[in-house]
Amino acid sequence: MKIGWRAAIWYLTFHSVYGLVKYLPMLSGDVARWLILKAFLRRVDGWVWFRDNVTIWFPEGVSIGGGSMVGENCFLDGYGGLTIGRNVLIAHNTSLISEDHGFATRRIPIRYQPKTAAPIVVEDDVWIGCGVRVLKGVKIGTGAIVAAGAVVTHDVPPFAIVGGVPARVLSMRPTDTEVSPAELAQTALARLSA
Repeated sequence: MKIGWRAAIWYLTFHSVYGLVKYLPMLSGDVARWLILKAFLRRVDGWVWFRDNVTIWFPEGVSIGGGSMVGENCFLDGYGGLTIGRNVLIAHNTSLISEDHGFATRRIPIRYQPKTAAPIVVEDDVWIGCGVRVLKGVKIGTGAIVAAGAVVTHDVPPFAIVGGVPARVLSMRPTDTEVSPAELAQTALARLSA
């Protein structure tokens, strides 16, 4: 991908300024990161917790809703577009990757083949566990839960609990009218330990 000098200056400015606050400790670092990312990301609605060492490529392609939290050591890739809804929890060491290397021919090294890209959409009230990988073109529905260590290669239905490599639906979140909150917590713990 070739970029013009204006885009090169913009990226240099973003990575230089963001690099100054990327590793700052909690609270003061969270505020500084939010202020800078609010200026550089495509859209930041309201307060968002950006913990330390969050890496962001192509920030102009990243939108995130208020009340969300991006944990330590996460990677957000806006190349193909990345939209994160409101009140989304993204645990540490998670990657959302909206691009991939091309490999259509053996005659050209993979490094030099055109990239393929597709947007990632994470709807509201989603919990993504630690160490998850979400690949290009995936939509994660409202209220879904992605178990730690999962690799998400296909869309996730609303209120589904998914896990594994590749991720598959393990169960659906029950409605509040089916059981009490205490029973919901006990059932969830039993499913996770099974």
